[in-house]
Amino acid sequence: MNENTTGGFYYNDDDLEKEEEEENETTTQNRSGMDGRLDNATGRTTMMMGGGGGEDEKALPLPAGAAATTTTTTTKAASSLVLPNDHVRQFVSFLHKRIGESSSSSSVSMMMMHSNGPGRNKTSQHEIGNLYEKSFPAISERYFKHANWPKKELVVEFLEKEREEEGGKERTATTGPTAADDEIFLALYEELYFRHVYSRTSSPSIEERVESWKAYCRLFDCVLNEGEREGVGGVGGLVLPNVWLWDMVDEFIYQFQSFCQFRGKLQAKSEKEIERLKELKDEDDVWQKEKVEAYLEALQNKRKEKAEREQEEATLKEEEESDEKKVRRSNVLDTLGYFAIVGLARVQCLSGDYELSLKTFDALPDLQGGRSLHARIPGCHVSVNYHVGFAYFMLNRYKDAAKFFNRGILHVERLQMNLRRRENGGGGGKSTGSHSPGGRIELLRKKSEQMLSLLAIGIPMSCGSGSTSSGGVMRSLDDHTRSVLREKYGDKMAKMNNGETDAFADLFAFACPKFIATNEIIKSTGSGEYAADPSLSYNQEAYKKQLAVFVEEVQQRAPLPKLKSYLRLYTTISVQKLAHLMEVTEDELKKNLEVMREKSSNVVEYRREYCKSLLDGVEVSKLNASSAGGGGGGGTGATSHWNNFDAFDFALEEDGKTIKVFDHYTQNQQHEKHTSSTSPAAAPTKDAEIFSRHIHRLSKLMEELK
Repeated sequence: MNENTTGGFYYNDDDLEKEEEEENETTTQNRSGMDGRLDNATGRTTMMMGGGGGEDEKALPLPAGAAATTTTTTTKAASSLVLPNDHVRQFVSFLHKRIGESSSSSSVSMMMMHSNGPGRNKTSQHEIGNLYEKSFPAISERYFKHANWPKKELVVEFLEKEREEEGGKERTATTGPTAADDEIFLALYEELYFRHVYSRTSSPSIEERVESWKAYCRLFDCVLNEGEREGVGGVGGLVLPNVWLWDMVDEFIYQFQSFCQFRGKLQAKSEKEIERLKELKDEDDVWQKEKVEAYLEALQNKRKEKAEREQEEATLKEEEESDEKKVRRSNVLDTLGYFAIVGLARVQCLSGDYELSLKTFDALPDLQGGRSLHARIPGCHVSVNYHVGFAYFMLNRYKDAAKFFNRGILHVERLQMNLRRRENGGGGGKSTGSHSPGGRIELLRKKSEQMLSLLAIGIPMSCGSGSTSSGGVMRSLDDHTRSVLREKYGDKMAKMNNGETDAFADLFAFACPKFIATNEIIKSTGSGEYAADPSLSYNQEAYKKQLAVFVEEVQQRAPLPKLKSYLRLYTTISVQKLAHLMEVTEDELKKNLEVMREKSSNVVEYRREYCKSLLDGVEVSKLNASSAGGGGGGGTGATSHWNNFDAFDFALEEDGKTIKVFDHYTQNQQHEKHTSSTSPAAAPTKDAEIFSRHIHRLSKLMEELK
């Protein structure tokens, strides 16, 4: 057990093993009075009482101010037998007290906390963070690999017995958590309980899924009950770690997604399970998309209302606000409301409503800022970049998607480097388990691989899209990302450049999110009733719907990279010759030229300085004109040339037999002939530009040949 500077405690795996060895030594020495043993399968410590009445098993050290949960043999006969072992008992007891201290809204309790020093509330916050981020993963990994944590009813029984065993101490608002605080604690404990259930087993039972839904409803209702507790809010002044609040929303969406996947696959289910699913569908409540979105929207709106109200109060009573009230302000509603924006946009993305998803993301303040709240939570930051990028990807805005994918990939890479540095530098052994830092980063690494796969698709898909062609997308990436992309996906990108549709579909299947089977999809499939066709998978229908949209776009764009590479070699070429090189008919070639013109026109790009919404965009042609003509000095000439080299145009002659190609340099040269005469001083600059242009074109041709 490690002690922190605030007098709290947390456990890691090494601490648990050492303390278990100490307990075994103590019980061995006192074997004449009792026999103590640890059941490794369940983590339960059992005591066999003998006639000698020897000493009890060694109690673990407790933080200052926390009542001991196991001190005497009498205690063992009561509260100690309710929960499996000392580690679990201490975790529950200490977390209960710290949440009670943080959330208590009584003026007496506040005065006591203030008299003990202004940092007391911060102490509770720090200790809650240690319990959540260190103790809970370590105890779960050690004792609950093959079993669930104790149920809420056992925890309630334990707390009641613990109060009884504190005999002689009058239980008042000044000595411990109130009944309302117990409600908050139990709601949070249930959230941890069901999260562990989902992490321990790949497929929880239907009833566990139902109970988990009800637990989240109780938790969110408690948060949304603003004003019930003496005007402070449904959670009082409770302050929780930001990472826990993000994990609540993240797990809520994950369990909703898991239920949709479970509901959509009927083949392996019994008749009883199918009947139960029908009942849940008729209730139209448990894990329904509309209810999930309703809770997320309610949290978002409540946060907004609270911010507006606090702003008005701050204007009227800024000088009257006491220090105690400032300390007591809770972060739960504000932060949950912030993360609910991300969760809602994520649900909309999983449903295939990409434009609405981007509109929802607009509500995040400072979306691309490095100091925003989501940027400080790795899981949230990666989720934002993945889902914004995927929404752009499905809207065919590949350069915008690449910017967000690149940001998410680099963030995961930095996290991995920091973890390796910590492990190699003696900061602790390798961490395992889904709740541990190593387990979390492993999940983020998988998301990074998905973003790399989408980038590998987006680069060939962007060919023929004006200045956002593959070269433009590739140049928008970091050097490290480009290097990894070429190393891992070079062969597949070559296949996609050759127009192999299967290569696109394979990568998309790996990189896309698990789309949810909405009620609309279920109703549009078969008769719309469960078990209408047991072999049917509604999940596949949701995926096929999005895949069909993607493949249609792929088939339109597949010939464009090859077509563009040939057009770059000529200023004039006959339709017959180009059709022969492309190995298509002349009519097919003309259709491909029309598609290229369509994909190249009205291409937009998100620019923060010009756009109010993520859906907005500035036409690339206008950006090119601005970069070519705006600013004096070195802002024109070679700089604009390099930025816009991939921009070119073509025209089919009236006879329909000849194609003329106008690249960036040709268009600029024609423009200069009409606007100004060529001065001798400009000749060296133009010669250098012509030379660099041909060198660049040659290097691109060499890359394509490779």
